[in-house]
Amino acid sequence: MNRKQVVALLQKNYQEIKVGKGKWFDKQSAYTIARAFTTNSRHFSDDEYRHLEQILQDELGVFNVLGQPLRGILLGLLSANGKNRELDIHILITDYQRLRDIGFQTSSYSYFSAYLLQFTENAEKEFIARRGKSIYDEIKSHHYFLTGAEDGMIAIMLAQQETLEALTTNQIGMLVEEYYQALNDHGFYKSNELQFAAATAVMLTGSFSQELVEALDHTLEMLKSFGLRLKPEFYNTIVTLTFLTTLKKFNFQALGEYLELLEEKTSLRFYKNFRHSLALGLLIHEEMALLSNDNLNISALTITMMLVQEASVAAAAIAISVTASNSSS
Repeated sequence: MNRKQVVALLQKNYQEIKVGKGKWFDKQSAYTIARAFTTNSRHFSDDEYRHLEQILQDELGVFNVLGQPLRGILLGLLSANGKNRELDIHILITDYQRLRDIGFQTSSYSYFSAYLLQFTENAEKEFIARRGKSIYDEIKSHHYFLTGAEDGMIAIMLAQQETLEALTTNQIGMLVEEYYQALNDHGFYKSNELQFAAATAVMLTGSFSQELVEALDHTLEMLKSFGLRLKPEFYNTIVTLTFLTTLKKFNFQALGEYLELLEEKTSLRFYKNFRHSLALGLLIHEEMALLSNDNLNISALTITMMLVQEASVAAAAIAISVTASNSSS
């Protein structure tokens, strides 16, 4: 699909969500789900969504920690990635309980961690879960009050990386901290968003990359030329974009096209920051999808996991933002 078709499909999926079970979703949550379907070149199905939600409700019962908007976004991610069977919901809940049993918190966010485990082979899940908990503890040892249930997902993400297999969990925690401090020195405010971004840098590079840190200046300058400033909600995508610029020639002009299309063709006129986040996400997906064609010695499986993890982090970030906004209003 070209960019016009991508945004057209995004808007169509959004409209389908809003006329269906998602009519009460806030715009950010609805567009986050729509993006998941769009980047998988799929159309949202309200019947499928309702079917999945009913299965989940039957499995969990009335009293559970998985509330909205996290429930809706999580179901959207499952459906968008073709995980729409009763078995997929059962696996999600089993993996959630696996994480709970080894010490992850009882939280809606732990379901996102369980979702990521669906992309790990069954025989490796227990090892990945335990390694993830150890990584989580290491990260928390550096930022005790900053690290919460939402960070369980980045710990699982790091545990899944083949490039980090040779490192101990202590070394991974130190690497996240090294990026945390380097990004902070680059103007990123100390925050949970910064911790997410630091973990993403580790996931993408597998070691500390001075090239990545130095390339941030060019990325920030390019984003500034399109009216985007360094804001916490952009931290993760800025790191991912910068990583891609160290691999290949990057078409920043495509960002301008996405920004223009999203302003003209969507219902996000008064949601400037989210519109910018969405444009960055669509650009990242476009560039990541091209990696396998660029002879960069990156396997198709690695690219698939990068796409899944990037979309999951973006979705979780929106869910965290919306939940915080709702709780303060």
